[in-house]
Amino acid sequence: MQGLQNESVVVNQIVQSERPFPSTSSTYDLAIVGSGISCAYTLIHYLDLLAKKLATREIEEQKTIKVAVLDKSGEFWKGIPYGSRSGQQSLIITSLREFLPQPERDRFTDWLKANYNSVISSLQKRPGIFSSQWLKSYQAAIEQNHWNDLFIPRYLFGWYLKERTVNLLKKAAAQNYLQYELIKANVCNIQKQSEVYQIDTTEHNPLYATKVVLAIGSPPNKTAFLSQLKFFERSPAEAKNEVCCIADVYEPSQNSNIERILQHLQANSRRAKQVLIIGSNASALETIYSLNNLLEVAQLIDKFVVVSPSGTFPHPIKDTPVSTTYIAQNLDLLLQQDNFTAKQIYEAVQQDVAAALANNETVDGTYRLISQKVIQALDQLSYLEQKQFVIEYGVKIGKFQRRAGLDYLNVVGKLVLEGRLEFVKGKFISIISLTKNQFGFEYIPLNSSQPETFTTPVQVIINCAGFQDLTQSSSPLINNLIQQGICTPNDSRGGFEMNENFETQPNFYLMGPLVAGNINDKLRVWHAESCGRIFNLSQSLAEVLL
Repeated sequence: MQGLQNESVVVNQIVQSERPFPSTSSTYDLAIVGSGISCAYTLIHYLDLLAKKLATREIEEQKTIKVAVLDKSGEFWKGIPYGSRSGQQSLIITSLREFLPQPERDRFTDWLKANYNSVISSLQKRPGIFSSQWLKSYQAAIEQNHWNDLFIPRYLFGWYLKERTVNLLKKAAAQNYLQYELIKANVCNIQKQSEVYQIDTTEHNPLYATKVVLAIGSPPNKTAFLSQLKFFERSPAEAKNEVCCIADVYEPSQNSNIERILQHLQANSRRAKQVLIIGSNASALETIYSLNNLLEVAQLIDKFVVVSPSGTFPHPIKDTPVSTTYIAQNLDLLLQQDNFTAKQIYEAVQQDVAAALANNETVDGTYRLISQKVIQALDQLSYLEQKQFVIEYGVKIGKFQRRAGLDYLNVVGKLVLEGRLEFVKGKFISIISLTKNQFGFEYIPLNSSQPETFTTPVQVIINCAGFQDLTQSSSPLINNLIQQGICTPNDSRGGFEMNENFETQPNFYLMGPLVAGNINDKLRVWHAESCGRIFNLSQSLAEVLL
């Protein structure tokens, strides 16, 4: 297998298989919009099934299948989480054992073992104090190929997934049953034209496809205050004496935004250096980790302020046995009843989690038991109540059980002990001017309707506020799909309506986070952001496409 020293070769090969849009229209059997893990695993499963069926003559050889993959970044197969936009500092939020299902996990660890020298060399070159500590702590486990309990740097998985996808595509192309083209383009609209879909981009002529898979990942970040953030965003030279705002930490990349923050703080070194982070999700946790990983940045930051409704980060995942004494009393009582509602399941989980924490149990130690009970309860609900669970309460329950590894959370704990991290429990409203060139913010505290002002000046504001409601999207593509009736937001407003074959319309399919909020004879999906869930869902979609 190719090692990291050959990574540039792989990139060059991909660029060579890419091509500009043609001057005349092209028609494809299948077009996939977006090239992250939803696209990669759909293609991996599709190619695997196709090869097996051709080998066993379950299907006869036919004309070469033409596939187009479109991506606005031009970085294929990795998406934001596993590619250059997240950088090499970022870790998976759970252990590899939970992150990736079998048999794919064994495939990945076999790849890591086969590429051991290149992987170690790459890990040694990662910048930052935490990066060095990570390798020192886990090198013995790596040498023994014991990866399953590690919270690995995410880029390693992106490297593997890219190589796996490229190799399968090349094999299919060499055997002449599939022809593929990778196209860097920003898709702004898709229209139904008789028997095909017309795919429009901001740069080039349209192309046409019989089948389309929409695999664009999560909706854009919440942007209620985006116009304010845009107003404050400046180049480092212009940002002197102003607040530095990051509307999306991964756009254009985490590394470039950290560099912006560094230059801003260096240019304003005489002022109090306080960083505001809006939201307390995984990206907020990762942002704090990454800023503290680089010593030259960490030394310039006096304090972090995190504002979010929960007012806390995820619970720690520890290397401790699962609880054998804990009983989910409220869920057990509910399961004994003949009739109950989705809301009652949510309330029972809320009570059981609180009771567990009060009795010195951990969220991580009780997570699997509670999850099993929830599924049992869900199976007993009527269809309408199951739908209510899928569109509302499943996501809410997930917020009680948020977990993350100690690599991230130990950094947060240290900052709290040093008095360098403050939580503000409430909903962020807006940035406000305090005095000339100094800014605070307004927020609404939990259980209150009256806004309050945070008056200690902040120099840097980073938006990690989660994803938009699809009915209020800033994405031209999403808005155009809705306006034309190709896609309709479901009641969760986090995903689109689809049938059991992942179709929003005939031959127009979804994969990835936009599958959320759907229930039918085959599926109940309240969120579809995890790698494991995408792996399994994309296998079902591949069977449909074939």
